[in-house]
Amino acid sequence: MGLGSLAVLAGMAAAAWYSSEEQKVRRLLRKTPAKPIGDVGDDEVAKVIGRARPLSESLSAPLTGRACVYFIAMVEERRTRRDKPYWKTIAREERGVLFALEDDTGRAIVDPTATRIAMSYDAHSTSGALDDPTDTQRAFLHRHGNHGDHGLYHRKLRYYEAVIAEGETVAVLGAGTREPDPDGSPTAAYRGPAPTRLRLTSSRKYPLVISDDRRSVTG
Repeated sequence: MGLGSLAVLAGMAAAAWYSSEEQKVRRLLRKTPAKPIGDVGDDEVAKVIGRARPLSESLSAPLTGRACVYFIAMVEERRTRRDKPYWKTIAREERGVLFALEDDTGRAIVDPTATRIAMSYDAHSTSGALDDPTDTQRAFLHRHGNHGDHGLYHRKLRYYEAVIAEGETVAVLGAGTREPDPDGSPTAAYRGPAPTRLRLTSSRKYPLVISDDRRSVTG
């Protein structure tokens, strides 16, 4: 294959990466200015940045056990086709729970159902001929139907995990509604207006967009 053909293939790969859903989410959040949570009005579309806090439930990430409100975990296996190696996803798990997003001006309740999300995979590990999967990795593989035999665990596998951890700063873009805040205090002793909080939920017209990308959470 000539240099021209290699350049074309490289360009196609770069274009596919750049146009991927995750990159679209990151670009959208980076170019959208943030607004304080307390300043977002009812039914207003806005980007807010805050610290994630669990509500009644939190999660334990399946590969690392980290406390979080959202995780994505997956395993890829190294395979070969026509003498060319490639990686195939053989197990993937994604889950989120209702959580609060707080800044210095207020808080929002975030429902991550049907959201568009871009997260940083900050936990990586491998297993193969010289290192069997850990008990945790083995349980994850079994849960997703990859029981196999002793030979499966000597194939080259790589594990990835991304989380929104408790207290982590994230950006959320979407349309919110105002509702009474049962945990809030009146703004002016007992005579001020009843406190409200923002609720961010995906809709058909305005799906939520969430990311912990560093360039997205700087305003």
